[in-house]
Amino acid sequence: MKKIISLLLALMLVFALVACTSKEDKGTPEESDETNTPEQNVETPEVIAHGELDIKYPAIIDVDQDVNANKVYKIGYANWNDENSISIIVRDSLVDAAKFYGVELMVFDNKQDPNQAMTNADTAIQAQVDYYLNFNQDESINAAIAKKLEDSGISMISIQTKARDGIDPEYHVDNQRIGSICGELLVKEANERWANEKPILFIAGHPEAGVNFITRANSAIEAVKAEMPDVKVFEISTDGSPEVTRQKTADFLTANPIGKVMMWCHIDQNTMGMLAAVKAAGREDDVIITSFGANPVVFTELKDPNSPIIGSVAQFSERFGWDLLPLVLKHLNDGTKPPIKTMPPLDIITKDNLSTYYPEN
Repeated sequence: MKKIISLLLALMLVFALVACTSKEDKGTPEESDETNTPEQNVETPEVIAHGELDIKYPAIIDVDQDVNANKVYKIGYANWNDENSISIIVRDSLVDAAKFYGVELMVFDNKQDPNQAMTNADTAIQAQVDYYLNFNQDESINAAIAKKLEDSGISMISIQTKARDGIDPEYHVDNQRIGSICGELLVKEANERWANEKPILFIAGHPEAGVNFITRANSAIEAVKAEMPDVKVFEISTDGSPEVTRQKTADFLTANPIGKVMMWCHIDQNTMGMLAAVKAAGREDDVIITSFGANPVVFTELKDPNSPIIGSVAQFSERFGWDLLPLVLKHLNDGTKPPIKTMPPLDIITKDNLSTYYPEN
């Protein structure tokens, strides 16, 4: 019996030693977590490196260098009209910004044509773009395009003219302020030049092009009337044509051969037609003109102290692409939606500040 008990005690001692050895090999639970759990690798999203940066107008363009594309996105851009100088500047700004941010840009031309705008959107959807930027003046068409894109899982920013109110982000200028700035400068200059005169106001708008153009013209009239409540106002439509503008301005000057005239035109290209009529009539000393666009076509006139053109409001079209693409990339990268309304800055370009914004001039 003693032998059996001794054998059992010996076996228990062996088992105890084996158990201790096993525990030492495995370590404590804390030690096991520390030594045997593989390291957690936190993956950083791969980003597209920025390209070379060569900004021609540093006083105008702000480049957001904190934004990168997480991949080579395909962005669709439908331009308003490739024959319009402002549209060309906007398009080129997007091309330059796309190169810097390393994204693919598909460029379309809406040709100021609703049917073409719809066709371009269809093509972009078939091409499976990641995002769409639409520059088109027709709100109802923009809304239809936005819905069609949404059904295909594509977001859109509408440029200058809204799409679905409160739904689709808009990037547009303050049209009310554009007209006001022009009217205010006309009144200021008229009071300085013609203190004892009662000038009349000649408005060359383009109401057929939509609410933005109507707003600009009306706000210019309101700004002048705020200081000259009895001013006589004459309005024409340019039909979007410099030649039509020239002819209608010539007809107006023929019908009003004497007196001082404050003139406003909705875009610089047509303003040059207006100026041609003023010069042909020999009325340079009787006329002052403000305009919209700050396009290079008027820069020579702005530098000339004797020119009737005294100022043009800049929306700084050169910066549009640089403002828009960071909004797009943030949305695509992490779902941060653009604000419903984003407005670029405005300033009226005159002989006094032309070289600040456009140094080569």
